[in-house]
Amino acid sequence: MKLLITGGAGFIGSHLAEALVGKGAEVTVIDNLYTGREENLAKVIKEIDFKKGGIQDYALMRELVKECDAVLHLAALARVVPCLENPDLCFDYNILGTKVILKYCAEYKRKLVFASSKEVYGDSPRIPVEESQPPNPKNPYAASKTACEALIRSYANSYSFDYVILRLANVFGKRDHRRVIPRFIENSRRGLPLIVFGERQVIDFVFVDDTVNAFIKALDAPSGETINIASGKGTTVLELAKLIKQLNNSLSEIKVEPPRKFEVDKFIADVSKAKKVLGWTPNMTLEEGIRKMLE
Repeated sequence: MKLLITGGAGFIGSHLAEALVGKGAEVTVIDNLYTGREENLAKVIKEIDFKKGGIQDYALMRELVKECDAVLHLAALARVVPCLENPDLCFDYNILGTKVILKYCAEYKRKLVFASSKEVYGDSPRIPVEESQPPNPKNPYAASKTACEALIRSYANSYSFDYVILRLANVFGKRDHRRVIPRFIENSRRGLPLIVFGERQVIDFVFVDDTVNAFIKALDAPSGETINIASGKGTTVLELAKLIKQLNNSLSEIKVEPPRKFEVDKFIADVSKAKKVLGWTPNMTLEEGIRKMLE
C-alpha cells in the first residue's frame, strides 16, 4: 500500500512510519516540524518520501492524498497545555488542517484513520469509559478533537469514503519529550521535584508500540468505527511518580499541588471494542514500558 502519515516526524508518527516500512508499505510523511523532529525518522529516512510542510496547504495535500491509498492523520497541535496556551493555533492546525485532508479524502475516496483523543470524553460519569459515552470536552484541545470527529463523520456521510477514528489514551514511549512520564523521568534523574497536580487524578497509559499496532489494524477495519485505544487500566499520577522515582533510584521529592481545572480527573477506557473490531490487545504494561524508556 501507499500510505500517507501526517505528523509522521512526531512521537507516535515516527514509530508508525518505521513499523509500516518494516511491513513493506510505501510511506510518505508530511510534517511541518513544529514539534516533530526529522531525526525521529533517522532509521527510515532513506526509505520514505519526507515532505516538510503543513496540512493546511491545499495544493500540497491534494497531491499527497491523490497519490496514496490511505491517510493516517496524526498531525495536530497535541496535548492539552499547548492548546490552552495558543487556542488559535490549536484551531488552525487541528480543525482547519483536518478540513483540508477531508476535502481530498472525499474527492479521491481515500480511507482515513484519525488520531483522536480520550480527552473528548471529559469527566465521564461511568468508568471504564465506553465509546458510546457522549463527548464532553473541557479544554480547547478536547474541543478541537471533538470537532474533527464531527467533521469526519459528516464528510464521510456526505461524500462516501471510509474512515476509522481511534481515541487514544495517554501514549508513552521512546521519543516522547513532553508528557508526564518523560518529564518525571528527566526530573528524577536530575533530582528535581516530581510535581503531581491532584493526588487522585487517574490516567490510562498505553505504550507506543501497542498504539502503532492499532493504527495498522485500523487500515483493514470496517468503516465508520470509533474505537478506544488504551490499556484499560488506571494509574494515579502519584503512583506513577512513586514508580518512576523507585525505578530511577531517585532522591527527588514528590510535591502534590491542587488539581488543574482543565484536566480530566479520572479516565480508564473500556477496550473491549478494540479487541472485538480490531483484534487488538495491549501487550506492554506501564512498568515494562517505563523500564524500556529507562534503558
